[in-house]
Amino acid sequence: MHRLKGWGEVGYAALAAVLSAVFGFLVIQPWDGDLDVPFANSGDANSYRSEMKGILEHGWFWHNPNLGAPEGQQLFDYPGLSGDPLNVLFMKFIGLFTSDAAVVVNVFFLLTFPLIGLAAYLVLRRLTVSVPVSIACSILYTLLPYHFWRGEVHLLLSAYYVVPLGAYLVLAILGDRPLFAGRRLTLWTLALCSVIALASAGYYYGAFTVILVAAVTLIRAVVTRSVRPLAQGGAVVGAILAVSLATLAPSFVYWIEHGRNDEAAHRLPVESELYGLKLTQLVLPIAQHRIDRLAELRRDYDNGFPKTEATFSTPLGVVATVGFFWLLAISLVQLASPGRPVAQPLYGHAGIATLLALLIAWTGGLSMLIAGVWPQIRSWNRLSIFIGFFALLAVGLLLDRALGALRARPGGVALGAGLLLVVLAVGVLDQTSTADKPAYAALEAEYRSDGDFVAAIEERLPTGAMVFQLPYHRFPESPPVDRMADYDLMRGYLHSHDLRWSYGFMKGRPGDPSPALAEEPPQQMVRDVSVAGFSGIYIDRFGYEDNAAKLEADLTAVAAVGDEATARAAERLIQALRSSAGLRLLEALGDVALEVSAQLPSGHVEVRLTGADPALVYVAEEERAEPAPTEDDGMTARISLRLPEALKQRIEAAAASENVSVNSWLVRALNRSLSASSVQRSSNRLQGFARG
Repeated sequence: MHRLKGWGEVGYAALAAVLSAVFGFLVIQPWDGDLDVPFANSGDANSYRSEMKGILEHGWFWHNPNLGAPEGQQLFDYPGLSGDPLNVLFMKFIGLFTSDAAVVVNVFFLLTFPLIGLAAYLVLRRLTVSVPVSIACSILYTLLPYHFWRGEVHLLLSAYYVVPLGAYLVLAILGDRPLFAGRRLTLWTLALCSVIALASAGYYYGAFTVILVAAVTLIRAVVTRSVRPLAQGGAVVGAILAVSLATLAPSFVYWIEHGRNDEAAHRLPVESELYGLKLTQLVLPIAQHRIDRLAELRRDYDNGFPKTEATFSTPLGVVATVGFFWLLAISLVQLASPGRPVAQPLYGHAGIATLLALLIAWTGGLSMLIAGVWPQIRSWNRLSIFIGFFALLAVGLLLDRALGALRARPGGVALGAGLLLVVLAVGVLDQTSTADKPAYAALEAEYRSDGDFVAAIEERLPTGAMVFQLPYHRFPESPPVDRMADYDLMRGYLHSHDLRWSYGFMKGRPGDPSPALAEEPPQQMVRDVSVAGFSGIYIDRFGYEDNAAKLEADLTAVAAVGDEATARAAERLIQALRSSAGLRLLEALGDVALEVSAQLPSGHVEVRLTGADPALVYVAEEERAEPAPTEDDGMTARISLRLPEALKQRIEAAAASENVSVNSWLVRALNRSLSASSVQRSSNRLQGFARG
């Protein structure tokens, strides 16, 4: 028996957490990216980051006045974060040191590695696994493919440190371990139940724990013909449900006052079939395996079926797969030999728990029966992370047995250490790949470009101005529109400081003008958007098959063909179009000029303006001999600029602060912009029409 005791155990637990973090960081190499650039910038990652930004700015997540303009966003109908107040508090604590939501989310994701390693280690030790084996298995559990594939796209699912706690409660019921014997043990058990309920990844891990505990409670009660398992298991289920329902109290109050909203997060029973789990998905290697033949084997299998999240997130890796098949074998042999134990009880208990999880999560399994009553939990493949823990527990028990046998031999300690290191190395290399590292350079280019675009909008609009976003996309959980993924319209809000955005109004609730406005002809839409109080139109070109070319042409033409009122509204809304499009064109031409110049044996290429039209001009080497002028005299070209008065005043103030003329300040600013190194930018994805 290996029991938790003493400060030495604390040190080993800390070591397990640190090593889990070190191995995880070696895989994703966060030092190659900037902490203020998110590790994922699409889909659900934008939703999580927008919620975190709202929490940092407004205190909590129920209401965000900067989204869903003009009414504002409410999340009572979509209480995804309600099941994770503990994780939210973690992130709010990080937010005490920074107001950048991207930094907060990145730091939280990085912390999931030591948190998972720590939780797995403590539970494995509680289940009598030795210290070195517990450390090795906790590292492998932290590095399951599930963790990397979920990443920041499924941020809360990545924080699965509560899963070992739930698994322990399941095994405790099966093993008839006392959970409520005495005041101290009762408090510990209630604390475990509370942590599971308060960090349940949108109620998923809490629901899985409740279902598994309820199932093993019934099995244990039938086998022992006793009510004790019912009392103990019922108390666990009741505690988790009570805390979970308490987190939903604000939503219950809102629904009493406003009625239920059946359109928000509407689930269908058939989705449980779609997001179920296949045994083959568990045991085949990852699709980006380091060994090409194994990667090809997985891809060949996956290509034969529709791809869902289970396709990518459920592989156990070779080490855990050994434990998985061992548990299945023990369970089957035990069924064939009733009354005669074939292995130590913990193997049997883990085997039963694994079989139950598999039967529930299996495509077409017991989950379909549950979905017929309660379809809100639909992604049953996520039970794979429970199966992974049970499988690695079995590996840990097998390793302890092997190490015990080796210790009796000469040099057995060294052999045992070597065996453990080999298992750890094989597991880490098998479960991870270079594909797990985020594409930091591409993410930064895209993210910075979005930030520059939104900053340009904020320069043109007053504080608190409302921006109408196109194409209209229902919030939350709507299918992609052309190349625009769900929650991509959050990009504007994520980079803004004081603007209000139309996207994010809760579907199924009255008061959102966006659906009707988006359906109007351009001439009428421009007028009505302005009347509704919006100061600009934001277009995500990825939401249109033609890259929004027709829409932009129509909006630009409105000023010329509309009546006087429409023309005035259109002119205000599109005044920034030419300048922002022109700046992007100049930027692109500057990048081209730099790239071409670098390849020329002599001379260089410059961007020059003839009237309003930019052009690329080759300049021979002898023309470069003249020093570039730094002040007003000696200029070789003249450009007339028409600037809004507010922008003119800001330029004059900036020039004065640097003690140079306005002309020199503009030359320096343009040189800085055009001399930036060439990168692939995504700014051509977004377009803006704003009031002057």
